[in-house]
Amino acid sequence: MATANLSRLLDWARHRFGDREALVFEEQVWTYAELDRDVNALAAELRELGVGRGTRIAVLAMNRPEYLLLALALAKVGAVMVPLNYRLHEEELAYLLDHAGAVGLASEGDYAETAGRLVARLPRLAVRLSLDGAVPGWTSVPAAVAARRGARVPDAELEDGDLQRILYTSGTTSRPKGARITHGNCNANMNAQVVELGLTSADRLLVFAPLYHVGGLDVPGYAVWYAGGTIVLMRRFDARRVMQTIAEQRTTGMAMVATMVHQIRRLPDRLAFDTSSVRWLIFSQVTPALYHETREAFPGALLIEGYGLTECCNGVTYLDHAHMLTKTGSAGRPLHGVDVRVVDGTGRELEPGRAGEIVVRGPKVCDGYLDDPEATARAFRDGWFHTGDVGRLDEDGYLYVLDRLKDMIRSGGENVASSEIEAVVYEVEGVHEAAVVGMPHPDWVEVPAVFVVAAPGARLDPEAVVAHCRSRLGGFKVPKAVYAVDELPRNPSGKVLKRELRDRLAELEPAWSAAQAAR
Repeated sequence: MATANLSRLLDWARHRFGDREALVFEEQVWTYAELDRDVNALAAELRELGVGRGTRIAVLAMNRPEYLLLALALAKVGAVMVPLNYRLHEEELAYLLDHAGAVGLASEGDYAETAGRLVARLPRLAVRLSLDGAVPGWTSVPAAVAARRGARVPDAELEDGDLQRILYTSGTTSRPKGARITHGNCNANMNAQVVELGLTSADRLLVFAPLYHVGGLDVPGYAVWYAGGTIVLMRRFDARRVMQTIAEQRTTGMAMVATMVHQIRRLPDRLAFDTSSVRWLIFSQVTPALYHETREAFPGALLIEGYGLTECCNGVTYLDHAHMLTKTGSAGRPLHGVDVRVVDGTGRELEPGRAGEIVVRGPKVCDGYLDDPEATARAFRDGWFHTGDVGRLDEDGYLYVLDRLKDMIRSGGENVASSEIEAVVYEVEGVHEAAVVGMPHPDWVEVPAVFVVAAPGARLDPEAVVAHCRSRLGGFKVPKAVYAVDELPRNPSGKVLKRELRDRLAELEPAWSAAQAAR
């Protein structure tokens, strides 16, 4: 249908919620009427610059309101946004710009030098937008918006399959792949988020996840505007500032990764902030101990364990409030419009309780990777997206995510989920973070090894880690080496880079090893 354009939500919302707050950033506030006005003004400028249907414009910037204005303006004229991870190296950024076929770049003063070098080496980036007006010689977005206020630009007539974004995956094992996120995917995600979270015009979403990530734009992201609520945008994540903003802005919901939860956990006065406005908090892969500490900090909130992927506009399953305790450890049931199965290596659906690969289908799921037919053929088969994650479903259809396929440890014919061992290691006093990987072994093929980061001020006893694991796990699951490290390597999205940890096994001396213990 030709009414799929994401930006249509603006015209709908301005008539119903015109004077309500749509966007808040520090001291700046946009009502729905003002957001619609400024997006139209920017769309008029884009059209003047030759940006139209199918034009690909990349964005290299941290969170700022102009980023969101641009996202909607690009959708309005039918162009495609290519959000770039600002933590990447210049060489990686150049690769993504080239691969995406971008013909324009939007950036800001903080990245002016990098952006300047990128356009010098990629001259086809002819459209150059300065989101804050601080990149010399580039079109100033604030100035253009101010100059063109009052202009009205019709929404491009788009189908469900038209691209809205090219969203690059984290690339933990290889070159990032460009997920083809369509307007249909975005609309399906907004519908699902509204239904699952019960979003209304009273919701105030706190967004500190980077806008280049689905965590910023899709969890629930755009869906809050779809419901007439407010997005309270932060430049970046800062644990203390998050807690202050919740109290000041009376935000009702947010999504965060476990790394962020850990940082809030470390605030000695975290219980002193007024968090009574928070109605729900989405997170993933938190330990039982961390779950209970989060409950203390947000006593009135629904703590929603979730599972999602870039290729699915993030959310695939949410654990509903009614089963938070009875299904502890589960990532929940599929969101509205999503089907989830667990299959074996041949694609055969497995019965409840058996572990296999998680596969997903539904209108939220993208149709493949940009200009990568081989990767698309591997991951998108028989109508299902093969996630590469290992999990199981229980009799009630609740999903338990166990590990990445590539992170499963194969020891003596047994498949061992590293996440299972990590959950036990987190129970040890003094452990702040932990990551388990497979260590090569001449007899058993692989055995578990654990990298541990001590909590601030704590003295970590590696033998205590092993002893606790022995008391809770079968012998083949007990770590055979413990490595004490200052921090775990992570990609820019916060995921632990286990391939780097595996590479470091040969060069690091373990703080404890089975061989040492035997001597």
